[in-house]
Amino acid sequence: MTAEPSRALALEHVSVRIGGRSVLEEIDLEIEEGSPVGLTGPSGSGKTSLCLLVAGVVAPSRGRIVLGGRLFVPGRDASVGLVLQNHGVVGGLTAEENVSLPMQARRMARGRIAKRCAEALQAVGLSEHAKRPVDGLSGGERQRVGIARALASDPEILVADEPTGELDPDNRERVLRLVRAHAERGRIVVVASDDLEVVGALPRLVELEGGRIRSDSRSGSWRASPR
Repeated sequence: MTAEPSRALALEHVSVRIGGRSVLEEIDLEIEEGSPVGLTGPSGSGKTSLCLLVAGVVAPSRGRIVLGGRLFVPGRDASVGLVLQNHGVVGGLTAEENVSLPMQARRMARGRIAKRCAEALQAVGLSEHAKRPVDGLSGGERQRVGIARALASDPEILVADEPTGELDPDNRERVLRLVRAHAERGRIVVVASDDLEVVGALPRLVELEGGRIRSDSRSGSWRASPR
């Protein structure tokens, strides 16, 4: 059987203006399946805006985004998992209920949702907190709930904005292993962080400054497992 050709998400001459202010200018970036990209840069450089752009939350003001050779429409062409910098968990709901939300929106079967919720919470070390309201969890635990929610539906595109900012070293490494494993399944993965130990562990590092790409380098030290 012939393997399906790999797809890449390509940002072509993309600029973004929000509230009359330019936040990204002339971004040309191709993100390959199976090879996660790390984003770094000083505060205000455009990391979060680029994450929201890739996730389809923000639309280009100029240029276009193409996936596999066709204009990219999030949700139609690929499922997207997004880890927000401020966790993005919903207060008043349990950890399990938060993780289930994207899968409920996709009308997945109840049994399948329950299974994936349990697996995702176990993967981030929060099985014992599944029934606890997120309001009673620590910042790091809420961050891990957000990561579990993004991964539970096995999205074709994973975008994580500062996913380890409130995590201790052990949990940071746990999350990085999950991100790498997701990429190894042939997914498109973008991780933004000010922590060079986080993004430096990825095979490709893109540095932003003033809404533009300042540098784009490959380490050559990371290799995905064969698909």
